[in-house]
Parts: sequence; structure tokens; C-alpha cells
Amino acid sequence: MIEISVFGGVFGPIAEIWYFADYWRPPSLLGIAKVSLEDFLFGFATVGICASLYYFIFNKKQKNKTRSISIFEFLFNPRLILFVAAIIFLMIILNNLLKINSIFASSFIFLISSFYIMLKRKDLIKVSLTTSLFLPILILPIYHLILNLIITPDFFEKYWLLNNTVWDIKVLGNIPVTELIWYFAAGAFFSILYEFVIDL
Repeated sequence: MIEISVFGGVFGPIAEIWYFADYWRPPSLLGIAKVSLEDFLFGFATVGICASLYYFIFNKKQKNKTRSISIFEFLFNPRLILFVAAIIFLMIILNNLLKINSIFASSFIFLISSFYIMLKRKDLIKVSLTTSLFLPILILPIYHLILNLIITPDFFEKYWLLNNTVWDIKVLGNIPVTELIWYFAAGAFFSILYEFVIDL
């Protein structure tokens, strides 16, 4: 979990390059729409939850590795590097060239990546589908608590760039459906990425 979480922490700030451009421009410790510590923490926590949610829900243990894998070995694993390169390449094509909003482009990439892994590893289908379904359900009350009860109901009205567009659809008052779509896709992909990369 630590290895995949560190990957998420590194990947999170990179992804914000696209999200800040056309999806949202939230405040951070360093200013409005500035890559900051929050992006590392969000990526670290979200990817870690994705990787462990299925095993937590069903009280199962992940398969044992034949040998220990260091964080360095995981981050520089050729399979992982290929995935990262493919994701960045596809984001450039879909978002920068074809102008598909980054939240939809990344969600699509996560989904096709998870389908590719599931074609190769049918034993991971249940893990991927379960996580993709349960992660948005887990996120809803957290978002409701933070956006409606703790921070402010107008957070997305202030910082979300899809207000007053066809995608301006919210549930529970202030939670954009696009967020749930992203969590669905991220859950499908990041729940099985680690096991596929190191061939558990």
C-alpha cells in the first residue's frame, strides 16, 4: 500500500497540470491553482484507498509477493513507466489536442487502462469492479461532510470551471457528478495497478 500510495503522491501533482487548466482552480497553500503539498497528499491517500478498499471490504489478504519490492523498484518498474508514459501521451492527445475536458479524458484513460489489465489478468476483474462501485459511495458522505457542513456549500461554485455548462450536474446539493465519474474510473484502475505491475 505504501508503494502504490507514494506513486499516487507523485502522480497527483502531475495530473493537476491538466485539471487546473480546464476543470478547477482551487486554493492551496501556495495560492490559487498552484501545485502544492495538498496534491501529493490527495494522490497518496486516494490511490492508497483504491489499492486497499476491496481487501478491506471483504476482509481478504493480498497475494504474497515472492520477494520484497522497494518503493524505488516499484516506481521504476518498466510496466509502470509504460503506463505513465501512455497516460501522459493520451492526455496530450485527448485534452490538449482534441480539447476533451481533463476530467473526462483522464477518466476514459483510467477505464481503458483497467480494461487492458483485466483482459490480461481476469483474476483482478472482481477487485476492479468492486472498487469502482464502492469508491464513489465512500466519497459521497465525505464530500457532503466537507462541502456542506465543514467548509462551504459554494466551494465548487467558486473554483469549479464547469459551472453553467452542460456538465453542471450536482448531487446532494453541491457534489459534481463529474467527481463521482472520476472516482469510479480511478477506483477501477488504481485498485489493480500494483498487482499487475509487479505481477502478483
